Formats: sequence, C-alpha cells, structure tokens
Amino acid sequence: MRCITGHVQAILVGSGWHPSLFRLEMEILCKVRPYRFGTRVVLVNSNYNFMNSLKKSATLDECLSPYGLSSDFSDIESIMEGWIMEQDLGYEFGKSIAVRWIRIDGGIGKLNGKKLANHCGRILKQKGWHINLEFPDVELVFVLDGISEHIFWGIRQISKHPREGWIKRAATERPFFKPISLDPRLARVALNLVIEEPDGIICDPMCGTGGVILEGSILNQNMVGIDLDKQMVSGTNENLNWLNKFHKNLPNQQIIHGNAINCAEILKQNNIQISGLVFDPPYGKNAWKSDELRELFSRVLTNIRNAPGISLGSRLVSFLPIKPGINGKDESIINDVNLGDYSTYELKLIFKKTGWSILSLHEIPVHGSLARILICAEAI
Repeated sequence: MRCITGHVQAILVGSGWHPSLFRLEMEILCKVRPYRFGTRVVLVNSNYNFMNSLKKSATLDECLSPYGLSSDFSDIESIMEGWIMEQDLGYEFGKSIAVRWIRIDGGIGKLNGKKLANHCGRILKQKGWHINLEFPDVELVFVLDGISEHIFWGIRQISKHPREGWIKRAATERPFFKPISLDPRLARVALNLVIEEPDGIICDPMCGTGGVILEGSILNQNMVGIDLDKQMVSGTNENLNWLNKFHKNLPNQQIIHGNAINCAEILKQNNIQISGLVFDPPYGKNAWKSDELRELFSRVLTNIRNAPGISLGSRLVSFLPIKPGINGKDESIINDVNLGDYSTYELKLIFKKTGWSILSLHEIPVHGSLARILICAEAI
C-alpha cells in the first residue's frame, strides 16, 4: 500500500486543456517544482504560501489540503475511514459537508465513485457533520486518476473557479477585436510564467487588440502595450474602457504607438522600466518561410533584451506558428524536432544569439492544419 499524508501542503489537479502548461504554471506560482503523478496531478510542498497565487491560475481545477493518496485499492474504504477519523477537517457544531468525486481519463475501473462517496458520507455523519450537497460549508473531494492509477482526496480549498468569466472576455465579446487575438487562457498562462513581482511592469511590444493587456489588468498587473498600427492602439484603449465597466479599480495601462524593433527606445523615452515581456507576433503559418520575417523577429528579440529594466533572468513568453501534431499537450517539447519551417535547434540558436535562453517549449493545438508554440525564455 502507498498512502502518504502530511508531507506536502496540497494536491493540485489541472484541467485537461493543457497538462504540460498546468505543471509549468504550478511550478512558477508555487515557487517550487512539484512532484508529478501522471499528467494532471501534482503534489506541492513549499515554504511559500501559494494559496493566493493559485487564484490567478489559468489551468488549475482543484486544490486539496489536507489530503491523502493511495495506489492500493484493496482496502480503500478503511484507508479513507482512518483518514477522516484522524484529520481535523474544521468541524464545528452545525457545519455541513459534501463529498464529491472526479474522474480523470475514465477513472479507475476497480473503484466505484458513488459507492465510495456514500461510504465517506456515513463516516462523516458519525463524526457529527450534516450532509448538504447543494450549499455545504466544506467539500471533501476525491480524484480517481486513471492515468497515474492513484486515488487522491482532500478538502477543496478553491471554491470559485479561477477561470470564471473568461468566456465574457473572449475576443469576439470585446468592442474591438480581430480573429487572431490571443485566447484569454493563453494570455493568462503567459503572464503567470513571466510575472515575478507584482510591482513590476510587463510589456507587450506587439499588443494588437490588447488581449494580453486586458488579462494583465484583471490580474491587477501594471502593463505597457506597443503597436505599430494606430488602429490597434485605439482599439486596445477601447477594450480597456470596456473592461473597466465590469471591474473596479483596475490599473491604468499605457498603450503607445510605435515599432517593436524600437521597443527599448520607446520605453526609455517614456521613462518606463519593465520586468518581463509577453507578446504574440502577428505572423501567419507561412511567415517563417520568409527570411525577412525571421530577421524582424530576431531584431525584436535583440532590442527588447536591452529594454530598461530587463536584466539577467528576466523572462519573456512569445508564440510562433508551427505544424500540428509534433508533441501534443501532455508533455513539453524537449528534443530537437522539426517544427515545420524551422527546428527547435534553430529556434534556440536565434534566442541565444539575441541574448535569451529558452527554458521550455509547448505545443498549442489550434486546428487540424495549424498549431502554435509557446516559448518561455529568460535573459542571459
């Protein structure tokens, strides 16, 4: 039997949207590398109190603490009963509780979620809890993970889903939009990978319709956007005004007309120091067949490396088009592979020559004939 409790602070369960980005985002937000089970469950033990940081997540589904886990299902009801009896679950007279269960990849064939939930409910009633499935004070959640062949359980710590309201912020819902605008989930992930200190300023030197800027505002993050197209500058400001109607006390963001290849100079002229960058170049899937566009991208990387505030270890996230079906969503791209019109080796070389080192690469499926790559890098 393998049943571990009390050695880490929380079990974190990611959505199926993008498991490899979930694990990377948890590492950044929790400031420690988690212990991985399968693709969508990690255990975190950190001296840093990461609970508030998790509320910013783009990929988190569940945070369970205190918790337990087991890969031995032969006597799982007794294991769960022992855990419930031993744990301080915050019981007070009159408090209510609900038992929920979640299945990953079809769950575990040997385990019946409903039966296990009913068993736990009976034990909790014996301890004095009232069972309330609609509006409980406390929720006990267990996860039947068919990928890692483990069962995890614990008290739900995040009652409000971190991604609530994203559909309302989709590009098509904004007053000014273009079809190529970055999805709010990707914008949120990218920002979480780059933000180190809340007082810093994140720059999007190709801000387009302002998808990254808007998501930064929701995070109460100071942002600066730059775009060569005056229509995009005015459109981003229009979208920011729209966002302010639904959210109070958002930071005032600065949107500047200018060329990304002059980003450093523009920031200096405006007395702005930045701490990181997130940008989604408006390049189509055939863009990297053009030497001119590759050179333009290199010039942008070189320039932003010299931007005021960027120093050793400062991070950036950028996106580029690639051919689909290279690696999938479960794992990051580690080996040297052909991305379509360029290889990961060539990409890493471009970044290194311009003063950046790639930390991780992740395929983002778009549709059958197109995917993108998320590039996370740091200044060297």
